[in-house]
Amino acid sequence: MKAIKLLLILVVFLALGSYSIAQYRGDGPKQTVVNSLHDLRNRFTGATLVCEFCHFPHKTDMVISSPEAPLLWNVRLKTGPYTVYGGSSTFYGDATVRDPSRASRANSAAYMTLLCLSCHDGTVTQAAWYDNMGLGGTGTFTAPNIGHGGTSGLSGTHPLDFVYSAALATLDGGVKSPTEGGTVRIPYVGTPALPLFKDQPTDVSGRVECATCHNPHSNANGNFLRMSNAASALCLNCHGV
Repeated sequence: MKAIKLLLILVVFLALGSYSIAQYRGDGPKQTVVNSLHDLRNRFTGATLVCEFCHFPHKTDMVISSPEAPLLWNVRLKTGPYTVYGGSSTFYGDATVRDPSRASRANSAAYMTLLCLSCHDGTVTQAAWYDNMGLGGTGTFTAPNIGHGGTSGLSGTHPLDFVYSAALATLDGGVKSPTEGGTVRIPYVGTPALPLFKDQPTDVSGRVECATCHNPHSNANGNFLRMSNAASALCLNCHGV
């Protein structure tokens, strides 16, 4: 009997271990951003800091602009609006794509896209940062333009800021069903797990944002992808059954 109990404990332990491997585990070690393309020290004379180009650890409500900027973000957010993806017969109408410039504490998932666009809209200048102490003197910086306000915006990119739910997967029939639910802190899809982001902690489903496919702290897979896209593996991590 004791041997049977030990065997059952071992089976449960291994099952939980396998489950934890599949779960979303965050961005990993943040120091991998050093010497990557997101390390902007080589763009500005005299720059010595790395994290502070994006993060402002002691920012207060006094410098929050409209839209409401997350307290730890150092780059001024753009007000948009952005033209978003739409009009495709293969993208079901119940998966409504939002304009990420409407991000707020009520629509907090959209921040995960808008934070990227705060640099990647082709308009970043030295005045973009709330605090540029330690970021160096003169320099130029033009981020690759992923989206911008006006007529084209995000209409030519993969859809962003829409709910990716089990219901959508069932309706679509060609994408994997995510792991979701009220007790799931960060819903995810596929293996390796790609994160989906909630507006509110109580939401059941998550949303596809830039950070679903991209890890801004690591360029190990190129293009800051969360996993290799060899043989379209990243695409098939969602677009497969």
